[in-house]
Amino acid sequence: MFFACTHEQLRQLCRNSGVQVSVEPANIRDSLYRTSVNFVLDACSSAPTYSTSVSINGEDSQQFLAGFAENIGLENVRAATIVSAAVASRTRACLLQAWALEMQGKHVDALGELSKMCLILQVFPPEESSPEMEMVSRGLAKHLKLEQRKHLMFLFGKVCSEDSHGIAREALGLVRNPLTLFLQTLR
Repeated sequence: MFFACTHEQLRQLCRNSGVQVSVEPANIRDSLYRTSVNFVLDACSSAPTYSTSVSINGEDSQQFLAGFAENIGLENVRAATIVSAAVASRTRACLLQAWALEMQGKHVDALGELSKMCLILQVFPPEESSPEMEMVSRGLAKHLKLEQRKHLMFLFGKVCSEDSHGIAREALGLVRNPLTLFLQTLR
């Protein structure tokens, strides 16, 4: 028997009835979870700029994703990896889009793009020196000059509280962590 429902409906059904669904094979389960993560990140991106959290069906977005992972039988480590990768991808996309808008003279739109990223980083802060943010910074360094990345950081500082500045600096490659310095000495 098959029926269609949204991520919110499935989560609510599982939460209300206390059941877990079996989603096989694993790649289908991962895809379902990725879709749910993107749904939540989209909700963060479309939240008002003054928001500090996002609720999905009356549930905190972090709890929603943790519960959804449990509902579909996804291991916590795998769920965390999927969330980290999605946050890094969204961060990279927001930074590149903000720079493109800034180059088109659409300063207000660039700030809006960065504010989307701000809430995502506040709700789902990556671990310090995470491999995902390292990949973001390496990728951005190939596309944006140091001065451009510094300018994006300046703009980010205008729209986001200081608690996310470290993450943004890391994503933009403006922080030198000891591991990065050590690896550079080996080259």
